[in-house]
Amino acid sequence: MSIEVPEIAEYPNGFPTFWVKTLFVGTVSPNFQVNALAATYVRLVEAALVEYKLGSSKLKEFWDTHDSLNLSAMHRCIAHFESCLSDMFRAINCYRRLRRHKGQDPLSLALNAERATFAGDPVADQVRLMRHEIHHLEENLIEGRLQEGQRIALRPDGPERPHPTEAQQTIKTIDRLAIAGRELLFSDLATWLREMARVADKIANFDAGAAARAAPSGAA
Repeated sequence: MSIEVPEIAEYPNGFPTFWVKTLFVGTVSPNFQVNALAATYVRLVEAALVEYKLGSSKLKEFWDTHDSLNLSAMHRCIAHFESCLSDMFRAINCYRRLRRHKGQDPLSLALNAERATFAGDPVADQVRLMRHEIHHLEENLIEGRLQEGQRIALRPDGPERPHPTEAQQTIKTIDRLAIAGRELLFSDLATWLREMARVADKIANFDAGAAARAAPSGAA
């Protein structure tokens, strides 16, 4: 058995700078919607990071338990990764709106100056479709859209290949999440979460005052 879930060691405490600045220094923008979107994005990314780590921990606990079938650990693993994907989906929605805010807010302009892979359709659609399968599972079951043999819950899974040295033996690799007919690699999930976290850190350290001073005279 090989469990390939990349560790995300960055930002173990979330983004406390953002919350301290918001409470005691000032918000990232004078615009209410920009502030609300930024705060919601940072909060959801913090939550997604926590859920990813907890899901990974429970997955390893399940496979490291050898004296019983630790289904409780697997069920908690599934719940954590379901929450992780839901938080990511919502955070992506907030970010996409934030960087294209019609008010041309300095924070929006700063975010829009860099290309975020997770916000592009190829990635955002994968997260959205996985989240859709999770949130509409019971509806699909009731309507008969899922058939026997299809996964009826999010599940850590992966390929099983012949063992390189032991005859008639195989090695199972757990390297992805799967539900219905969709799959998402843990390596991709970790890459996107790290990028989302870097953006959250950028928001946390954004200096609204400096941005306003640097803006051309008469700019909105």
